[in-house]
Amino acid sequence: MKTRIWTAGLFALGLAGAAAAAFAQGPGAGYGPGYGPGMMGGRGPGFGYGGGVAALDLSSEQREKIAAIQEENRRKNWDAMGQLRSEQFKLGQMYNADKIDSAAVAEQQKKVDELRRQLLKSRLDARNQVAAILTPEQRKHLRQFGPWWLREDDE
Repeated sequence: MKTRIWTAGLFALGLAGAAAAAFAQGPGAGYGPGYGPGMMGGRGPGFGYGGGVAALDLSSEQREKIAAIQEENRRKNWDAMGQLRSEQFKLGQMYNADKIDSAAVAEQQKKVDELRRQLLKSRLDARNQVAAILTPEQRKHLRQFGPWWLREDDE
């Protein structure tokens, strides 16, 4: 029993240390203007792209402004994110019922979709605010790491 408690304690301490180290690196060390994994629906570093933000060589002023935009966006959407999780849970419960009420499921899906649209719009607004802080060269560089439809042809 003591061994399990000791092991769990070390594991928790390791997780806390890793989280502190990641946080200490700050927004210029990989997560920049986008959202980290799992944060507000993000898929990875920077604007949901493949990590190009770390290579942008942001100034300290840019990092501060971007961090402020991120924090404002997180605050603004915190309740909506919680509500989305709650509505998704209700939808899952409806799908797991013995008899599925298709009309009720469709209505519940509308609630989930509307919350997702609301959060998407907010993320895009924040992305535009961040893009306005970047230099034209930084925006061009960032697009190179974006989805294929945003990349510029080199031909």
